[in-house]
Amino acid sequence: MAPESFMDQDKFLEKINRLLPNTVYIFDIIERKMVWLNERGLELYGYTVQDLQMMGAEYLALSMHPEDLPGVEAALQQAPSLADGEVLNLEYRFKDRSGQYHRIKDQVTSFARGENGLVHYVFGIATNLEDRKAYEETLEKTIDKLNLCLAAGKMGTWEWDIKKNILYWDPRMYSLHGVPMDPSLSPVHEVNVRMFPEDAPEVNERVATAVREHTDFYTTYRIRYDNEEIHHVKCYGKFTNKDDKRMFGVAWDETQEIQTEQQMAEARAKMISAAKMAALGEMSAGIAHEINNPLTVIQARAFQLTQMVENDKLDIETIKQAADSINRTADKIARIIRSLRSFAREGTLEPFEIVPIKTIIDETLEFCKTRFFHHGIEIEIAPYDEDLEMECRLVQLEQVLLNLLNNSFDAIETLPEKWIRIHVTHDDHNLEISVIDSGAGIAKDIADKMMLPFFTTKEVGKGTGLGLSISSGILRSHKGELTLEPTAKNTTFKMKLPLWQQNI
Repeated sequence: MAPESFMDQDKFLEKINRLLPNTVYIFDIIERKMVWLNERGLELYGYTVQDLQMMGAEYLALSMHPEDLPGVEAALQQAPSLADGEVLNLEYRFKDRSGQYHRIKDQVTSFARGENGLVHYVFGIATNLEDRKAYEETLEKTIDKLNLCLAAGKMGTWEWDIKKNILYWDPRMYSLHGVPMDPSLSPVHEVNVRMFPEDAPEVNERVATAVREHTDFYTTYRIRYDNEEIHHVKCYGKFTNKDDKRMFGVAWDETQEIQTEQQMAEARAKMISAAKMAALGEMSAGIAHEINNPLTVIQARAFQLTQMVENDKLDIETIKQAADSINRTADKIARIIRSLRSFAREGTLEPFEIVPIKTIIDETLEFCKTRFFHHGIEIEIAPYDEDLEMECRLVQLEQVLLNLLNNSFDAIETLPEKWIRIHVTHDDHNLEISVIDSGAGIAKDIADKMMLPFFTTKEVGKGTGLGLSISSGILRSHKGELTLEPTAKNTTFKMKLPLWQQNI
């Protein structure tokens, strides 16, 4: 049978050739010579079909590694008796045109038979094992890197067969949950009995939603170890495709991160408290004066009443006026003390409440108006809607406003013209409280740094450098911001806030 009779099969093989990354060939086992080789084989080994055919019957001796030649010859002895569909598997080293050997895995099957019924031509698909080895080495390195990343992040991997409700853990998942690595233990059961009961409803809901909607999920839950240690576990899961009945994911211990966040929150609360106490310290003389003045009035009215009793000159109208005066001044002292107690308490974790804007301004001014008056600083409040309310943490906003007023005091105390103005503007959703003083503004190089923690332009002992940084943080926690108006004629700070937190 001549090779020309294979033209139809040739076309068929060419179609296969375009789909396969392997070397495809037809070999004459009687004449021991190559009949046809696809383009992939020619590309890999540098030969042309004519080169191979010119080798003739010496093809095997010229192209095979001498050590592998006996095995190939033995296989070819079996080839004539191959049944249709039967595959002969070979491995050998094949020499390319440059003389370099390549390890080949070959699968040979019957292609055409002679008149005697024995196989005359075989069809082979040869795979270059070096390509596979390189792929396997790359895959192995990738897996090693992945495992290194998982180990560095203390991450465990898991797989969940949803239909059977079987959860598979890698060794790190057992360690992560404080569970002995025992194949007889059920991970689903172990995580359920160790999880905090109050965390379970949210975790179960997120997982159920992910399964129902075929989406990813994140969740966090607490685990109690046998030694009573409490660990916070973060878990992420996803499907690989829409029809998959298995979910895959990772989990990691974020206890240390949560503890660090708690410590930072505590440290921040202490800084806020220290900053508030520093502000009160700066105004201590003014606060003392605010209390001493009404005390003097009470003392004078009490002396007046004593004198009337001692001289037996009781006048009902005078007694009534004295009593009213004592009541009013006592109320004033109570108002100052109430503001002090409110301001001094920790407000970071207090809930938001509905507060009149007037309360924020009036209670803040109770701390400082006398001090400002005695230093010749005029405080002017522009007209505003005194019925306006907002949702906020009262103590925190009073701290911000007081800090801005104290900064203005320090900036203008020695100026010939000394005044501070408070402007309140708003629309349906937002509020601005502007604190404007008679200063001529702040230099750009200072303005760029003034919100940074511990930056201050005050002399040693007069400022911590935390006021504006903390104030800015407080407004951010209210979904607002603290800004300096760079183009204003006079120094102008603005507290920009939403009126209602739930609308943001």
